[in-house]
Amino acid sequence: MTSAPTITDQHWLKTRLKRHVRELVRLAVPAVMMRVGLMAVAMVDTAMVGHYATQHLAWLNLANQSVIMFTLVIGLGLLSGIIIYTANAYGQADFRGAGKVWRRTLPFSLLLGGILVAICWPAEMWLTMLGQNPENAAAGGNLVRILALGLPGHLLFVNCTMFLEGIRRSHVGFYLMIGANVVNLALNYALIFGNWGAPELGAEGSAWASTGVRWFMAASALYYVWNAKSLRKFKLREPHGQRISEWRDQRQMGYASGVSLAAEVLAFSALAIFAGWIGTVPLAAFGVVYQVLGMPLMISIGIGVATSVRVGISLSRRDGHDAQLASYTGLGMTIVIVSLLALVIFAFTDTLMRIFTNDMQIIDLLVPIAAIYIFGMIFDAAQMVASRFSEVTKKPGGPLTFRAQPLCVSCCRQAIIWAFIWNAAFRA
Repeated sequence: MTSAPTITDQHWLKTRLKRHVRELVRLAVPAVMMRVGLMAVAMVDTAMVGHYATQHLAWLNLANQSVIMFTLVIGLGLLSGIIIYTANAYGQADFRGAGKVWRRTLPFSLLLGGILVAICWPAEMWLTMLGQNPENAAAGGNLVRILALGLPGHLLFVNCTMFLEGIRRSHVGFYLMIGANVVNLALNYALIFGNWGAPELGAEGSAWASTGVRWFMAASALYYVWNAKSLRKFKLREPHGQRISEWRDQRQMGYASGVSLAAEVLAFSALAIFAGWIGTVPLAAFGVVYQVLGMPLMISIGIGVATSVRVGISLSRRDGHDAQLASYTGLGMTIVIVSLLALVIFAFTDTLMRIFTNDMQIIDLLVPIAAIYIFGMIFDAAQMVASRFSEVTKKPGGPLTFRAQPLCVSCCRQAIIWAFIWNAAFRA
């Protein structure tokens, strides 16, 4: 009787490592490209508004980074169980079970989007309570309300793309994002600058463009999933026939992930608020640096998604050692790729900043401290992938559950960041 292979078995390690690298690249490339496409939408918004007016860029950044990003990330966390449960069912060749995950989460996504809109609606009041001056609170609050109208569409899109990633169809999301970027560019060109007979709205035009693009993404993704012949085996048009209590475990994974991501993003939202206290230039600069750092983070999230799929498939076979190796492989790949990208960003920081603005006050503020935030980006990207193995575990004979380690790591990490933030705020 032979014992099960362990992670120290050299032949097994070499064979499985090669397979994980090959599969991670195959899964991660379209997942990364889809998220790069999603980031490109935000980058185009920032660049076009930044070249329109610094004040408008500051208002758009305040709306996006303080309220919209916080609520959207929580929504993404609450839906995070989709990809894990889909990949788990797919790994067991339970195609109808994977389809049920998509079908039962549709109304949940729409309901969640409605709740987020309600939370965002009194945005001017929230911003006033957080110490923004009346002009920033009014302008930023108006932009938050416009952007919030697109949140339900964004969550419906995420529901579809997470399902597709769980069944190894990550490339579909990338193709959808190509179309979304074309639509976004056209809408921004028309609504920000008043071209093609449209009104000149500045940051407000960008906000309306973002909302329109989010619903375009949702409609495109839903149309594909509903009509694709290759997905017929998942029985997506059949009612899932499940009571809400029957998929409690998936939602519980999302609840814990939402709390973890909220802790993760809270300090960054606070930075936008503090930048608004200081003035227009720091607020605009914060949005620019976030866009520069966003691309490596999108890459790490894409690799993390691919890692989740590999881990989920291994766990569906109850192979803990293989799941462990899949997680380590994703972590190593992230560190190597993001480190190389960090060197490129550091070498061309000034050039990258000029993509988003010609305001020398912003460039002169950000370039001298580039090494600090670029170096920190590597660790931020690595922890996103490292948390995947802690998030996705399986009790023997029991359901998938979310473990508490990622939340603890996030809270400790954010406590350190908050200490620096408050110190800087009081000094200012």
